[in-house]
Amino acid sequence: MSVLSAAFTPQGALICGNGKGILGVWKDLSAQKLADSSSGGRVEAHCGPIYDIAFPQSGIMATAGDEDIRIWDVKGIVDSSDGNIQGSDKKMDPVKPKAVLRNPQASGSRGFVTPAFETNALATLGETMFAASGDGSIYAWDTSTGKQTQTLRGHSEIVHCLSACGSSLLCSGSEDGTVRGWDPRTSSQVFALNPLTGTEFAHEDEKKGSWIGCLCSDDSGSWMACGGGDRYVALWHVGSRRIITTMPTAGTPQAVVMFEDRVISGGNQSYVFHWSKSGELMGRAACKSKSVFSLAVNRAKSPHQLVAAGLTCIDLFVNHKTLCRSWGMSDEEM
Repeated sequence: MSVLSAAFTPQGALICGNGKGILGVWKDLSAQKLADSSSGGRVEAHCGPIYDIAFPQSGIMATAGDEDIRIWDVKGIVDSSDGNIQGSDKKMDPVKPKAVLRNPQASGSRGFVTPAFETNALATLGETMFAASGDGSIYAWDTSTGKQTQTLRGHSEIVHCLSACGSSLLCSGSEDGTVRGWDPRTSSQVFALNPLTGTEFAHEDEKKGSWIGCLCSDDSGSWMACGGGDRYVALWHVGSRRIITTMPTAGTPQAVVMFEDRVISGGNQSYVFHWSKSGELMGRAACKSKSVFSLAVNRAKSPHQLVAAGLTCIDLFVNHKTLCRSWGMSDEEM
C-alpha cells in the first residue's frame, strides 16, 4: 500500500498517511524500538488518500484528503499507537476528529454545486493554516474556529505544494509550472517565478516549464527548493527571487526537505539524494521503496532521523544516510 505522507510530531512520534485513508502511528523510533517499528497503531482517518499532514497549533494535527481536511488531537492520535489504555485490558475507543473542514464549492444554476476538490498540501503561517486545492486556489483556515478566512487566487491549475517562508510569506507550486509567493496579511500575490528561466515572470504568456510537485523552505525563510516534471531540483534565493543552482535528477522529484546545510530530495527512483546549497551531490541513500512521495526529518532525536514514505514502504534512516529499517502499512504489516 502506497504511503503518501509522513510527518514527525514536535515530540518525535512518526505519523504516516496511506492511500486508503489510514494513519499509521509510531510513538518511539529510538534504537531499542526499531525491531518493533512495524507494530504501530492505526487510525481510520479518511475515506480515501491522505495527501499531507501538518501541525497548525500546539497539540493539534491536520490531515488533508480527497474531500475534506480533518483536525485531530495529537495526543489522542499518538496514544492510539499503544492499542489499549495503559494499565488496563480495556481497548481504547476509536479516535475521532475534532473538526472536519471542507474547502468552498462553487454553486451553479438550479442549485447545482461543484464536487469538492482534494486538498493536496497544508502549510501554517502564524495562526493560520493554508490548504492547496485541486481547483487552483489556496484556502486559509482558522483552525480554532473552523472558519475559512481567505482565498488566494492566481494559479491557473491544481496547486500541488505549499511552504511557509519566514513569518510573512507563503509559497506555492502548481501544475501550471509556476512558483508563487503570497502575503497573507493583504491576501495579495507578491511574485510569480518561472523555474524554466530562473527569474520572475515578465508576462503570464511566456513559456513555462513542467509542473511543480514539491516545495520547501529552510528555517530562515531565505532559501527555497522546488522540483517537478522537468527533472531537477532548483534552489532559489527568496530575497532576490533568482535560482542559485539546479540539481538534475534522473527521475522526477516528488518530495524535498531542507535541513541544516543540505537539500534532501526523493522521487520516482529508489534513492534519497543529498545536495549542498551550491548544488553539489553530497551522496545518495538507497531505499527499499521504488518511489518516494514524502520526506520528514525528526528534529526531536539526536542523531536526527529521516523518513522516506513511498510506493511500497516506509524507510527510516539515521544520520541522514544509514538505512535502519523498512516496513509497510498494509493490514498484515501493522
